[in-house]
Order: sequence, then C-alpha cells, then structure tokens
Amino acid sequence: MGVPFLFLPTSRISASTGYGEAAAPLFRLYGVAIFALLIGYGYGFWLLGQGVFPWGIIAMGLLSNGGGAAVLFATGAWRRSKTIAYFISSVAVALVIAALAPDMAVAPLW
Repeated sequence: MGVPFLFLPTSRISASTGYGEAAAPLFRLYGVAIFALLIGYGYGFWLLGQGVFPWGIIAMGLLSNGGGAAVLFATGAWRRSKTIAYFISSVAVALVIAALAPDMAVAPLW
C-alpha cells in the first residue's frame, strides 16, 4: 500500500525504494492518491449497504485499475509485476461486470 509513504521519514522512503531523497515527494503524492482511493472505496461500500449502486466509485475504480493495467501492459512492466498486473486487471474486469449488472452488484450475497 502507498499510505505508509505519507508517514515514513524521507531517508526511509529513499532506502526502501532505491531512489534518492529527491523522489520522496513523488512517493508522498502516491500515498495521498492511495489514501483517497481507499476513502472512495469505503464510501462505495457504504452506498452498497444503503442499497444504492455507487456509479461514481465504479468510474473511479475503472479509471484507476483499468488505467493502471493499461499502463503496465502498454509499457511491458507487467512482466516484472505479473501478480500486481493480473490483480489490477481482475479488479477492473469485476468493476465492468458490476457496471453491466448493477442490480446483481447491489443484491446481498446471503
């Protein structure tokens, strides 16, 4: 997760990523983005609990996960991170399925 990048000292970010301390602000921005996504997904679960399909959260997830998967596959980076690439792609596919069948997505599983 990227959230620890918000709180780690710059020296620790540099040591754990292999980049110099000048890259720390970029990793802190990544931490903010991940935290924002977690808040968004949490709100989506709350909406589902209310019986409301979270279209905005689905759009956010499609852009985030679909865009991330597209970048990984387009750049060839998926070869170095196959598990992450397939996981992100699977989440994007699940979101597409949910968008195509919102009534099923809102229905309780039990």
